[in-house]
Amino acid sequence: MLTLAGCTGTHRTAVPETSATSATSRPPRTIELPGNSWPRELAMAPDGTLWVVESSIGFLASISPSGRVTQHHLTDALHAPSLDPGYLTIASDGSVWFSCALDIGRITPDGTVRLFHDPPLVYGSPDTITAGSDGSVWYGGTTADGWRLVHVTAKLVTSHISVPLHQFGPHITGLAFGPGERLWFTSSPIGNERGEVGYADSHGHTRIWTTDDPFLGPIVPGPDGALWFAERAAIGRITPSGSISYHRAPKMKYTGGLVSGPGNALWFTTSTSLGRITTTGTITLWPIPGARELTDLVYDAHRHGFWVADAEAAVLRWAPLPP
Repeated sequence: MLTLAGCTGTHRTAVPETSATSATSRPPRTIELPGNSWPRELAMAPDGTLWVVESSIGFLASISPSGRVTQHHLTDALHAPSLDPGYLTIASDGSVWFSCALDIGRITPDGTVRLFHDPPLVYGSPDTITAGSDGSVWYGGTTADGWRLVHVTAKLVTSHISVPLHQFGPHITGLAFGPGERLWFTSSPIGNERGEVGYADSHGHTRIWTTDDPFLGPIVPGPDGALWFAERAAIGRITPSGSISYHRAPKMKYTGGLVSGPGNALWFTTSTSLGRITTTGTITLWPIPGARELTDLVYDAHRHGFWVADAEAAVLRWAPLPP
């Protein structure tokens, strides 16, 4: 883990409004969400609870292993009517962390919600967020002095690393730990500039490489020791030394979620399909019936398949592991 000295994080209390909206005796094949919710980000807790960001209505939804859906309305006096969550991750202690306008928030297993805003961020931040193995989280954000990778420990102490990203308003769109506990990231600029992929090490040193496409998504460690990342219509691969290659397939566009999964492979979504790419670059796509705009996925090891967010249809779809 990166370990950094920092200052004590600050917080203010937010109030979650929860209501159970559905329950079934067996997990359904499709989970319906509010029609204008635009589910975008998924994360699965250790107990099998599935969490989803409903980006258009400012809620987080949690779905129990039995299929029970609970809506969490996050608000406080400064963010009425909603905190507008963007990205989320699950910490090792079971806490759910999410990004929202100018802050990140945490929901502990007992339901307590707190917001953190140190260092102060500018509008449009923070960006994506990821959990470490020690109960801490990292997220990307923009301050008045430039771009930062911010670390919040399990004891809520914060510190940050400066990142020399492109000057034209980039967003950190992916974060993941790779070999040597380096924190890797992808960055997408505003405009038509090229995207960037890089890492920060335990001493705060950074290295950055440019990519073919400005629109980059998540980045994940692969089983081959490289890092894999999503582009608009491709999957990229970067070695720890910075050698980049790209992999494409016919009818592959709007790649979204990307995870390291079963079969010694990486799994991802396109606009309407579930995809798999092997470490040798072989891509296979399986169309998901009824899919309209897929945005993310998580692997459910207990049921041997994937939950996939269909943002345009406002549903979560079950995709069994292909043969």
